Amino acid sequence: MRIFCFGDSNTYGYDARSMSGERLGANERWPEILGKISGWEVVNEGMNGREIPESPWFLEWFDHLLSACAPVDLLFLMLGSNDLLNSYCPDIENIGSRMEKFVKHVLKHPAVDGRGKKIILAAPPPVEIGCYGEEYVCYDRESHKFGACYGTIAKQYGLRFADTAGWELPLAHDGVHLTPEGHMRFADQVWMMMQKFV
Repeated sequence: MRIFCFGDSNTYGYDARSMSGERLGANERWPEILGKISGWEVVNEGMNGREIPESPWFLEWFDHLLSACAPVDLLFLMLGSNDLLNSYCPDIENIGSRMEKFVKHVLKHPAVDGRGKKIILAAPPPVEIGCYGEEYVCYDRESHKFGACYGTIAKQYGLRFADTAGWELPLAHDGVHLTPEGHMRFADQVWMMMQKFV
């Protein structure tokens, strides 16, 4: 099995304890942990700050990444947190619209070939930044809508779906990034989920 994990800093393994954007060790990042647990080849294509691809050049770059990794048995897709946090007025419907367009693009890629069951669409963990000020509460509120929004997209296009909101994932002091324990729990949850359909 080869799993292509395309995400943001919570896939990349950003270490929120660092002051210069350092990365957690390979034994602390959920894609690499999943690889050890499962024995599968798990490709970590996370990147700090990544939003849902939308521009032509970004989509072309994604296509190149996926083609270079082919053949792929599963594509684990978890994005949207940066789209949310970089919005002046966060709106889950706008983010969902971007994700739907991206999903439609991914389904056309030869490595997927229209097979929705090759894609696991994951709703990102809800953020917890409201404690930093009343003006941030709206971000927390909207982030809890990822599950319903992405679940609808997954059902419409025949994708597999994971709602991480129910996984009780520990977040770092910034209320956004997974702790090493959070990464371990994330990998365990993905592994349990995958055993049901692999």
